[in-house]
Amino acid sequence: MRALLYHGRSRLSVGEVEIPAPGPGQVRVKVEAVGMCKSDIYGYSQLNQRRDEVLGEGETLIMGHEAVGHVEQLGPGVSGIEPGQAVAVDPIEGCGECEACRAGATNICPNRRVYGCIPAAPGGFAEQMIAPVANLYPLSGARPLEWGALVEPLTVGEHGVVLAEVGAGERVLVVGGGIIGLGAAFAAARRGAEVTVSEPMPERRRLAAELGLEAISPQELEGREGYAVALDCVARPETIAAGVAATGRLGRLILVGIWADDVPLPISRVVENETTVRGSFAYLHEDFVRVAEWIESTDVDLARLIELRVSFDDVIDAFDRYADGSLDAVRTVFKPA
Repeated sequence: MRALLYHGRSRLSVGEVEIPAPGPGQVRVKVEAVGMCKSDIYGYSQLNQRRDEVLGEGETLIMGHEAVGHVEQLGPGVSGIEPGQAVAVDPIEGCGECEACRAGATNICPNRRVYGCIPAAPGGFAEQMIAPVANLYPLSGARPLEWGALVEPLTVGEHGVVLAEVGAGERVLVVGGGIIGLGAAFAAARRGAEVTVSEPMPERRRLAAELGLEAISPQELEGREGYAVALDCVARPETIAAGVAATGRLGRLILVGIWADDVPLPISRVVENETTVRGSFAYLHEDFVRVAEWIESTDVDLARLIELRVSFDDVIDAFDRYADGSLDAVRTVFKPA
């Protein structure tokens, strides 16, 4: 089968690999679509080394952790799902034995496998992939199948809102209008919060507004204070500062984005307001299920989030365009067929 192979140091190629065989507790999924995550782009462009660090000598990585497709083959002992079923794939698999897993926090399991992020667990930039049956969400067909590729990134924002314990009527600021920020904004709005999205790009503000969200520029945010919760979905120095400045006394600042590893924190404001600062990493499977259920029932036109579709013929060009800044679509979806 064909797959997009990452060789490290910004080198990609399309090549032939063996069709994987599912083991016990696994299924093989024929990939319909997979989202291009900024974490893949950052690794490819060498903004960080997270993709290169997992590669051993001579190894390649099949990226793509935002996959949707159809069950193609069941592994030994697998039941409860039939070939042909459409599924969204939750790529995070905990070890099931460590303290974090026993506490239900599989997302921070030190031995977790994230499909598409390590060579031993190839992802969705291929015609087919393996996934644990326990990680699948069966899709009903109520919405376009490619929307299933949006579940994973939108769930990252959902988890941040869960950790913030957002309540009805609270004022919530989301810093960043990319897909993670939009996921956080949708999640807060579903809980009855009064949501504002701060985003510097006019086209993303327009998109957020067309999706029913209040969207303002960072300049318009200046002077607005008293938000109960701020979710930073970017992690640049200026966005951290904006979140701290906008959060009122006893407010909660949730750090969701990872653009830079080291970012200054306006500590005086944090201390004086007794602001709670908390990181939010990925999500739990129950978060994934909630977002998938919402996607299957929402009246929001999520097709607006998918701005580009690519195949094997032009996927490497899309990586290059993201890396050089000439492309910045909210979501590009890779479709093997």
